[in-house]
Amino acid sequence: MRVRELTVDDNVAYRSLSAGAFGGGFEAVESRPFSAGETAIGIGSEQLPGGAPGVVAAGARIRHDRITLGGGVVDCGGISGLAVHPAHRGDGLFRELITATIARCAQEQLPMSMLYPSHPAIYRRAGYQVVASVQRLLVPIVDLQHLPKMPDRRLVPVTGASMPRLHGLYRELTAEDNGMLTREGPLFPAGLPSGGWSALLLEDHDGIAHGYVSWTRTAGENGGAGLEVHEILGRTREDRLALLRSLGSWSTVTESVVLRVRTEDPVLDVLPGSGARPVDGLPLVMMRVIDTAAAFEARRAPAGLAGAVRLVVEDDTVPEGTCRSAGSWLLSAADGRVAASPDEGSAPEDGSIPGDTGVPDAASSPGGEAAEVLGTARWDIHAAGLLLMGGRTLADARRLGLSAIADPAAEQFLDALLAGPRPSVLDAF
Repeated sequence: MRVRELTVDDNVAYRSLSAGAFGGGFEAVESRPFSAGETAIGIGSEQLPGGAPGVVAAGARIRHDRITLGGGVVDCGGISGLAVHPAHRGDGLFRELITATIARCAQEQLPMSMLYPSHPAIYRRAGYQVVASVQRLLVPIVDLQHLPKMPDRRLVPVTGASMPRLHGLYRELTAEDNGMLTREGPLFPAGLPSGGWSALLLEDHDGIAHGYVSWTRTAGENGGAGLEVHEILGRTREDRLALLRSLGSWSTVTESVVLRVRTEDPVLDVLPGSGARPVDGLPLVMMRVIDTAAAFEARRAPAGLAGAVRLVVEDDTVPEGTCRSAGSWLLSAADGRVAASPDEGSAPEDGSIPGDTGVPDAASSPGGEAAEVLGTARWDIHAAGLLLMGGRTLADARRLGLSAIADPAAEQFLDALLAGPRPSVLDAF
């Protein structure tokens, strides 16, 4: 494989490639390191027929992020800036690079991988599955102006000194979500974000934070909204109403705001009026399982759920050994924990789930005691990506045309284990 890690000497060439592929300019200043918390890989043009030295023929960056998953947290490789030089397109470099990217995620122990596709089909062929969309609403400010004032609440500006409080509140209020980045360093600096970002904390009179709203003031060209609201997070319904009410004060300078929301966002339940409408375009979020066992063990089991199933995951989208997505495991849950141990039994070669699969009567639970094995399930890699991110049943996966079959008891167990909110992602890269 010709893919290698990009170095400081490749930085200018890679930024030129990325700017040419995705638009926007860049300053061709002296070479500098890639961002901390990222791994850059690529293929040098000089290795290829007709290539030239000093040119990156294909490249990508892997972010070392962490995302919420089933009440726990899992490391995730965020893929960005994957591009192929126009001179080398059509020569199979994309496939070579995306396979190497998946292998690098496995090497760096990132059990999940995330990306925002411009063309989902080409990433789906590499095992990525659409799990969510980034949702934005255009909200008339007139709908927010007459919300009642909430007692025992006040708004205070967010400063560099209070950013740790905001970060802590963000992690607390999104801990039970699926797919949300934990926003830790070095990819997320501790200080105030740049680019005109502003925020208000919502406090009670004892100074305890109950929520916040963040935004960026924009020009609002061509009649568009002049305020991009990144997120509204509050502990209670009343807190979210108070934060929405604060946006009504912008009526003197703009008529509407663009509000970014999570899937099934609690803010939608308190949004007044009927004037909100979706903003054109719903950027998709795709996820891929890199290490099935590690992804399961990052989750928490629901209280009271106990038992075990045999799970077979099939992945024919990348060469065998690229990552640790495919295999057979004894998956067990007990005392709020999940364990996935390699299954020494053999899976039926025809892909069926027969009544007697040879599954042992018991498997070792997370606490070490025996757990009853309820049955067998078999997924393809796309069903694994969809289901492991939570909020979907095996029946949902089948309705999408994915392969997710199971014995009835195993299906019931897995649906209970993977229940929760559908994935949401509020960060873009």
